[in-house]
Amino acid sequence: MNRCFSALLLLVNLFFSASCFSHQYSLTFNRPQSTPQADYALELLKLAYADIGFKIHIIDFSRKNALLAANNGVLDGQLGRDISVEQDYKNLVRVNYELFKFDLILYKTCLPNKLEQLESIAIVDAYPVQERYLASTKFAGSIIKVKSISTQLNLLAQQKVQGALMVDFLPENNSAVKPKSCFEKEVLTTYPLYHYLNKNNKNLVDKLEKSLINLTNNGTVYALKAKYGLNF
Repeated sequence: MNRCFSALLLLVNLFFSASCFSHQYSLTFNRPQSTPQADYALELLKLAYADIGFKIHIIDFSRKNALLAANNGVLDGQLGRDISVEQDYKNLVRVNYELFKFDLILYKTCLPNKLEQLESIAIVDAYPVQERYLASTKFAGSIIKVKSISTQLNLLAQQKVQGALMVDFLPENNSAVKPKSCFEKEVLTTYPLYHYLNKNNKNLVDKLEKSLINLTNNGTVYALKAKYGLNF
């Protein structure tokens, strides 16, 4: 009887130990908007984490609140962000491996044709790089924060703003109203994108960097870029 009880107790302990072990080796991130660049980065990071014994768990989470959640430890980090997040989100630690580069693009009316001369610009609220870039210029107009590129383009088409600032790796809604009057597309600058972890997971940074470098050297990165039709 005692032997049976001991065996049962051992099985129970093993069950709970396995559960804790599984939880310890899983990290949670918010689901990115599906684009070739984001899908490429996610698959690459899954491989890098698997290489060091971890799994990535993706959940649906408000993109607007994702940065704050990652900074506070509710999420384990951010799959991909530019370095503009480092000023306000001090608990995020960069994995110093460039996932890809992206362009910051301005759609604007033809006249006036300089950024500093525009009276208003629409930006997507979930991406601080846009507002950070504007702060580094002489732009003194109104900044209208919206939730999507389609809203930006609609505001531009309806002449409610004179410009729309956006990152080029977000999908442009083809059903969005296009401006009928003269407008231009200008690439303002290019930024690299990095993976970030909450400081509670900073012990993984060096391991991830080495794993990502190995995946580059063994041709995996090249194969993934070809899979998603990327040439950066």
